[in-house]
Amino acid sequence: MNRGEYFGRETIILANEFFQLECLARGGPRIVRLIPAWLGENLFAELPGFIVPTIHGDFHFLGGHRLWISPESLDQTYIPDDRGLTLTRIPNGLKLIGEIQPDIQIRKSMSIQISSRQPHVMVKHKIENCGRAVIQMAPWAITMFRSQGTAILPQQIGTVDKDGVQPNRNFSLWAYTRWDDERLKLGEEFIRVKSTSAKQPFKLGYFNSHGWLAYLFEDVLFVKRFSMRRDEPHPDQGCNAEVYTNGDMLELESLGPVAELKPREDVVHTETWELYDLNNIPADLLDGKSLKQVLG
Repeated sequence: MNRGEYFGRETIILANEFFQLECLARGGPRIVRLIPAWLGENLFAELPGFIVPTIHGDFHFLGGHRLWISPESLDQTYIPDDRGLTLTRIPNGLKLIGEIQPDIQIRKSMSIQISSRQPHVMVKHKIENCGRAVIQMAPWAITMFRSQGTAILPQQIGTVDKDGVQPNRNFSLWAYTRWDDERLKLGEEFIRVKSTSAKQPFKLGYFNSHGWLAYLFEDVLFVKRFSMRRDEPHPDQGCNAEVYTNGDMLELESLGPVAELKPREDVVHTETWELYDLNNIPADLLDGKSLKQVLG
C-alpha cells in the first residue's frame, strides 16, 4: 500500500496488475479513483468542486464511490464525512470505518478486498445503528463515473406467471426524468443510458433481477454485481438498481432491501466490481450475450 493525494486530500493506494484503486485516508469512507492499467486514467468522475450546503455543513461529493442511505433527504443523507476515518488492514485490502454521524447516529464502513489474480474488487458496505432508537433505511452504494460513457441495464424478459398475463417489470421515474431524453435507449433486453454534455438530469430506477449493471467507457467495461432479494421491500417504489446522469458524470447505483435496525444492529450490502479490456471480454459475461449484441 502506498500513499497518494486527491485534490489535496491524502489517499491510500491499493493495486494489482490490472488496476489501481485509491481511498480517502482521512474522510469517508470513499473510493475516489479506479485506474485500469490499459487506460491509465481514472474511470471515476473527479468532482472536487461539487458541493451541496446542508444544515450540517457543506457536503463534498468529490466523485468516485460512496455509501448512501435511502430514503434520500438533505437532513439525514447529506451529512459531511470529511474527517474521523479509521483505517484497518484486512486480507488483500482495507477496512474504512467512518465516524458516527450526528442526529441519525449511524456509522458507515467499507471493507475493500482486491483480487491478486483477476481484475475484481469486493466492496462490503456496512451501516450500524449506534443510537438508541430503531431506524428504518436501505443501504445504497453509488459509483460516480466520468461523463461520455454508457450505462447498460439488463431488463426482465419472459413471463413471470404460468398464464403470461401478469406484468414482468416496472420503473421509477423522477420529476426531472423525460421518456423522450435522447440519452435513453430502450431495448428489448437491455436499456442503455449515454452520458453526454447535456446538463438536464436524468434518473431511472427499477428492480434488477439479473444482479448486475455495467458501464462502458472507451476500451473499458466495468461490471457491478450485487445480490438481489425479490421478496423483500425496496426503496423508491421497489428499486434495487438506479442510474443517474447530469452532464458531469454518470452514476450506477445498487440498493439493498429496506432494513429496520434496532440499536447496535447493522446491515451489510456487498458489491463485486469487475474490469475488462474490450479486447478480452469473456463471451458469457453479460447473460451470455456479446457486447456487440448488448449494444445492438
